[in-house]
Amino acid sequence: MTTTPATPRTVAGAASLPAAPAAIFALLGLIDIALLGVVGTSIAPPLAVSVIVAALGLVTLVALVPARKGSRPALVTAVVARVISAVLAAGAFVAGAPAWIMAVEAFVIAATLTALVLLRRPARLQEA
Repeated sequence: MTTTPATPRTVAGAASLPAAPAAIFALLGLIDIALLGVVGTSIAPPLAVSVIVAALGLVTLVALVPARKGSRPALVTAVVARVISAVLAAGAFVAGAPAWIMAVEAFVIAATLTALVLLRRPARLQEA
């Protein structure tokens, strides 16, 4: 009986996170954490919102390593964290936040959408 060397098994339609969306998600996670810098100022959102957004950023960063290695649960976790963060970012437009915060949040929303579109691209196009 012949045996084959142990190699990681991949499922058709790889679950690993491609480099471009991973880089975008990492940047967005860092932005979420950095927005804790406005806590205690007159322009800060409610403390609970700031903490939740920072936690989403941390969850994103922690999930990226296993997601890049092919972990589907980590990929789903990163995507869900980014989508929730983008939805919460829309609150800046409703709450009448300062222009610079709206610009940051608009970037968060646009970059999240871009990363999600890149995730949907066929693997052969991403490798090119």
